[in-house]
Amino acid sequence: MQLLKRIFLACGQPYGTHPNAYAILGDEAVVLIDSGTNEAELKVIQRNLSAWGLSGYPISHLLLTHSHFDHSGNAHAFRAKGAEIAAGPGDAEGIELADERVIPYCYEETFVPCRVDRKVKDGDVIQAAGLAFEVLHVPGHSSGSVAYRLTIDGQTVLFTGDALMAGLHGEAKLGARIAADYSPDEYLRSLKRLASVEADAVLAGHYLPCLQGASGLLKSGYRTGLLELRSPHAANAAD
Repeated sequence: MQLLKRIFLACGQPYGTHPNAYAILGDEAVVLIDSGTNEAELKVIQRNLSAWGLSGYPISHLLLTHSHFDHSGNAHAFRAKGAEIAAGPGDAEGIELADERVIPYCYEETFVPCRVDRKVKDGDVIQAAGLAFEVLHVPGHSSGSVAYRLTIDGQTVLFTGDALMAGLHGEAKLGARIAADYSPDEYLRSLKRLASVEADAVLAGHYLPCLQGASGLLKSGYRTGLLELRSPHAANAAD
């Protein structure tokens, strides 16, 4: 599914898969955001790249938003084909060690460890296929969750992973709070930070793309965080 001029949804809900992954066409190469879970989702990504005429380009980089299995499970397969792998602080080590940071207890599969070529930190800029991805460290959902901000074809796109998502009715949704390194305090600080970020589109780890009103979604995410993270009992009473 083509979302913007050079950005495609490579797997996700429209294809019957749980996590989203994105493909961005740069200068003679493709950059992926997240990798899907397993071989079945890898085949979905490969099929879609072929359908859009992108399979003839090398995948130069795979930028992981966080370590969880459903986002990094195929990292090893893309690295074997030459992609440079990037991930955030702490999460990168989890991917390399296949430890509890990939939440393997949520899946009936074996996570394949993968070397991470670049362990990114807040403020880093990744130059990939002629594109510049700014790294925003947004811990909480996991300790090393990162968002990637990209300006492309006159638009600013924010890839938020599971830190903040647009639900089926456009409402702000938070990622599952099940990881051992989940931190409600850090999560709330990250949402407050994201509320001040300007973007034209938010492309998240699950649910729907937000292609209009993205800055409003980022602001409402902090309100959702205040309800669900600071006062969990209030979330049940909220509209």
